[in-house]
Amino acid sequence: MSLAIVAGSGLSALADIIAVEETVPFEKIEGVGAATVHGHAGKVLRGTVNGRACQLLVGRRHFYEGEPGAIARLIDFVAEAGATSLLVTSAAGGLKRELRAGDLVVIHDFLDYQNRRPTATGTLPRRITIDGRLTRLFEEAATAAVCRWERGVSACASGPLYETVADVGLQQFMGAHVATMSGAPEVTRANEIGLPAAAVAVVTNPCTGIDASVPDHLKVLAASAEAARGLQRVISQFIEKL
Repeated sequence: MSLAIVAGSGLSALADIIAVEETVPFEKIEGVGAATVHGHAGKVLRGTVNGRACQLLVGRRHFYEGEPGAIARLIDFVAEAGATSLLVTSAAGGLKRELRAGDLVVIHDFLDYQNRRPTATGTLPRRITIDGRLTRLFEEAATAAVCRWERGVSACASGPLYETVADVGLQQFMGAHVATMSGAPEVTRANEIGLPAAAVAVVTNPCTGIDASVPDHLKVLAASAEAARGLQRVISQFIEKL
């Protein structure tokens, strides 16, 4: 098994667990282009974690950057290089008062508001499918690594704006646990090409109206960097189970 990981905002410290053998900048990959969002280095690291083949996308391309084809191309790129499974991570706002910064929410489904029609293949997509085996192994790894985690649904909006109080109320009503601007498109593309995928959201802040705080991108990056240490332990356990 060869794992590819998409590192969300502020999670570049995941690179610390990889013995890097090759670095490929996004702009060197045809159809991708450089990352434009602060907190996304925009490169693919190839190497090993605990002796297992691994690729890490340090950053991602977002739907709101205006080049949706670049998202699909990145997933194609790691699959062409031998990835047999995909783990998508995202920084996320918590929609439940009990969630706190650093908690992991293992995604079992998406509310996808990005309205990507048609898909990269030119056809209407099927429902987004999370791989059950990979998800179970990730949950086992999170438990073994003694990280706080729970199962949940991710509301994936287009961005780049944070949710309003009304958005938060609607997403809560529809059963979402976290709010993100990423994750769904990568899993959608993985589904299209037959690459098994799991997804996890790293809670970085409460969503608007959950408490008195105001979402701020720099604070999100700082919280992600802090949470990355726990996620490193989980991924080390996870890749051993593949």
